[in-house]
Amino acid sequence: MTDLMLLPLMLLLHMLSSLWANARPLPEQADRSQQRAWLILKALPLAAAISALLLSQGLVSGLMGFIVILLSQLILEHQRLTRPQTFTASFVLGQLIPVAIVVLLWSGATDNWSQLAAAFEQLLQPQMLTVLVGALFLLHPTSSLIALILTPWLNHVDLQDEQSLKKAGRLIGFLERLLAFAFVVMGQWSAIGFLLAAKSIMRFNDTRQAKRPVSEYVLLGTLLSFGTSVATGLAVRTLLGG
Repeated sequence: MTDLMLLPLMLLLHMLSSLWANARPLPEQADRSQQRAWLILKALPLAAAISALLLSQGLVSGLMGFIVILLSQLILEHQRLTRPQTFTASFVLGQLIPVAIVVLLWSGATDNWSQLAAAFEQLLQPQMLTVLVGALFLLHPTSSLIALILTPWLNHVDLQDEQSLKKAGRLIGFLERLLAFAFVVMGQWSAIGFLLAAKSIMRFNDTRQAKRPVSEYVLLGTLLSFGTSVATGLAVRTLLGG
């Protein structure tokens, strides 16, 4: 088995383990014995499968992989279950750290530290950092700026009567700005039109039945969101020389 084939297989096993955990979540009222059983069912098969793959690199690599994956999964999943269920905690403990551990295991077992270092060097290139700064700017700073601009209209009685999923609007704003930004950087202007049209269609029934202030509020928020995304994307393209 080649080194380049080994890493995707290890990541695939991690994803399958995550799918199982999502399909068989731990009951909210589970006692300690149920928690231990669930943790073992989550961690042990993954550790055994990755260990079997790493045995192709030697017995020591296989044993090390089994120990590291088993212990890290037990610790991370226990932390994830005992902490408040937030997106950040779930992503960091359930995906980001486990994937990093898998990549480090692969690098150590196959002695590909030079390739890992080269990949990090590519991520730290000025072009990549420029795109990253632009994307991060469209998250929290832009979200706060748009909220500040829309503040005078938030207390309108018609807007207060609107029912919405908790934090759904904020997440939708994040996604639409990042997509529009990516399309501008790639020069896919037609895709931006498609994205704007798709949002307009999804919002059509809501705004048609809503009162005028609600429609104006939605339109203003959409124009601000897309406007900042396009402007940031154009700035990044200029800095990249595109």
